[in-house]
Amino acid sequence: MPLTPRELFNKALRGEFTPRPPFWFMRQAGRYLPEYRKLREGKSFEEMLMNPEMATEITLQPIRRFDMDAAIIFSDILTPLYGMTRGLKIIPSKGPVVDRPLTSPRDVDTLKKTTPKEDFPYLAESLRMVRQELPHHALIGFSGAPFTLASYLIEGASTRDALKTKVFALKYPEAFSRLMKLLTDVVIEQLLTQKQQGVDAIQVFDSWGGFLPPKLYEELVKPHLWRIFVHSDLKNLPTIFYARGSSHLLSVLKDLPCSFFSIDFTLTLQDARQIVGPNKGLQGNLDPSYLLSTKEVIVKETTRMLREGSTHLRYIFNLAVGINKNTPVENVEVLVQTIKQFSRDESHDGR
Repeated sequence: MPLTPRELFNKALRGEFTPRPPFWFMRQAGRYLPEYRKLREGKSFEEMLMNPEMATEITLQPIRRFDMDAAIIFSDILTPLYGMTRGLKIIPSKGPVVDRPLTSPRDVDTLKKTTPKEDFPYLAESLRMVRQELPHHALIGFSGAPFTLASYLIEGASTRDALKTKVFALKYPEAFSRLMKLLTDVVIEQLLTQKQQGVDAIQVFDSWGGFLPPKLYEELVKPHLWRIFVHSDLKNLPTIFYARGSSHLLSVLKDLPCSFFSIDFTLTLQDARQIVGPNKGLQGNLDPSYLLSTKEVIVKETTRMLREGSTHLRYIFNLAVGINKNTPVENVEVLVQTIKQFSRDESHDGR
């Protein structure tokens, strides 16, 4: 009997042989889809995020159209920050804005520790509904990493260098440590809630982690990530760690007790494998700019990457970053068809 998408995905997570690598795409639900744009008309991002019926529909849209092996819940890495009373809003064409950023140690001590049950119960309900709709597809939950959450709270918006965050950490090391501990506790509870709703894996996104040099990352961030991945109730759940722009950090990160590293385009899969060794899974890492090119280019590069990744069993095909909003739907169809037609028997058995 052929494997279901969920069986295929979970076999790869365990390092078992699969006929082809499983796949999903970061930001696979979003503005490149006409059905998403239609649904979003006249609604704020928060409306969609906090409405389980809408979040479920958005999660399902790319699965209906492309039948990826895994769905990732429609949510946001900043979900736990809404209840922290710092005035978080998503502003169209600008992104997240925090009205009252943290500027002093005293600000850290006034933060409320949010919990899924009290502050964002819609996440668990969205997951429950999606799990019911997709019994034969893998379901991925996620959270922001503590450093990225801290950066939004300190910078007050997206950042190009995390300068304010680094300065805060260096000027107020004890306060920054308290902030990271609080956010780590919040992330753990968020991930445990997702586990309880039946996700097959979770991914932790450190969007701004790449702005730190290795020494600071190891001192300021790594101990908190370690606490997430070794938590007794999370150890049996497959975990994927993604830090954008982090090729310079992989040698520091390689012993993290996560299951997979998701690799961006600053490093090849071969080089990443040499750093992390044979026992860690890798996910990635097609540059999404290829999806704005031609069918021939997409097929060629996707096939090359599938062959490169398939030299090991612990491999999940994905993009290096999220799908660009201007990506033609037909180009995503070409990508999906290329992946589904690929066979390890024709290249390498991954053993």
